[in-house]
Amino acid sequence: MLSAQPTSLGVQIREPVVSWCEPLEEYPAASAGAAELRAAMRTFATGVAVATTYRDGPGGRDHDAVTVNSLCSLSLRPPLVSIALRSDSSFGAALAESGVWAVSILDGRSHRIAQLFARDHHRRAAALAEVSSRPGRRIGALVFDAAGWLECRLAHRFPVGDHTLFVGEVLAAGARATGSRLAFLHGAFHVLDVPDPEGDLR
Repeated sequence: MLSAQPTSLGVQIREPVVSWCEPLEEYPAASAGAAELRAAMRTFATGVAVATTYRDGPGGRDHDAVTVNSLCSLSLRPPLVSIALRSDSSFGAALAESGVWAVSILDGRSHRIAQLFARDHHRRAAALAEVSSRPGRRIGALVFDAAGWLECRLAHRFPVGDHTLFVGEVLAAGARATGSRLAFLHGAFHVLDVPDPEGDLR
């Protein structure tokens, strides 16, 4: 679960960097259990996003939102993205039922939003009242004030180990220029300053 205070990352490297690799035999043999995989993946920096969906019931529409760092762009033609959720995720069950979901890609000002929705279902529901959002025009799932946003229709769902991979067809998308982005690395949020000379892309 994503939960940490943000810190600033270092200076951008603009010049090409020569990559290299140690000979494989210099690395000690290690098992590939859950703990080893988790430790290795903590060294992989990702962006941070909040996915949203809803359930329609007799009492009206119940929205849900959850912090994710598994967002992945899969294809441009057709436009496809994916997120991975635990198989027992209540959010995943709602997504499978509604068939739609939105993603808000967080900027550096949004670490509190990331923390609010990295919690259990009941506390996430309460947090929705604290955060400004609007229903997406195409599908109705909530979109937050963020660096980028996507509205998706569920295209495929695959069980993968202890997770489910949800693939969405992107129906609408937008982005805006900000001076920072939120990243997740070594179990903590970090603020990454990224100048955007192209300005607003919407």
